[in-house]
Amino acid sequence: MERRRVLIRLPGDGTMQLVSVGGLDITADYPELSPPAGLLPQIRAVLDGEIITPDPAGRPSVERLQSRMSLHHPRAVSRAPAEHPARLMIYDVLYLWQPVLHQPYTARRALLDDLPVNGDRLLVPAARPSMATEALCQALQEGYDGITAKRLTSPYLPGRRSRDWINIQNQSPASGETTARSR
Repeated sequence: MERRRVLIRLPGDGTMQLVSVGGLDITADYPELSPPAGLLPQIRAVLDGEIITPDPAGRPSVERLQSRMSLHHPRAVSRAPAEHPARLMIYDVLYLWQPVLHQPYTARRALLDDLPVNGDRLLVPAARPSMATEALCQALQEGYDGITAKRLTSPYLPGRRSRDWINIQNQSPASGETTARSR
């Protein structure tokens, strides 16, 4: 695992809450991801994303992420951003003043691109509507283990696998082998 999936809740008061896949509030475990007061717009939203911890070259690091995930003592958590800073990659919008799950990916992506949440530690990676092979090559060059190919007309289906979203991962960097599975 090179990432930690999270839901990002923006309650509309300028704060942010990170919720793990298991439903736990993990906001306090990543203090560097909470924007300073007044910088996050007062938006009511739920976003889909993941936490990564890049190495010095900027590539996601499994070891750094595992180190961060194991910290719970407040003193250790407060030192962690200096040693292994985290970044929040935001991929999708589930709710923006109202549910948007039913909207096609292109509409949700347009909403995400219009949100003022992209910055130093909160990142909205570029969507690449291209051939999967080209997108996978670019992702591998940037240090990611794969991509999620989404049908542009697909709704967001929480907790369900669908042929509309396919994870394509590099299994063997030396051989270039890939595998695909529904997400």
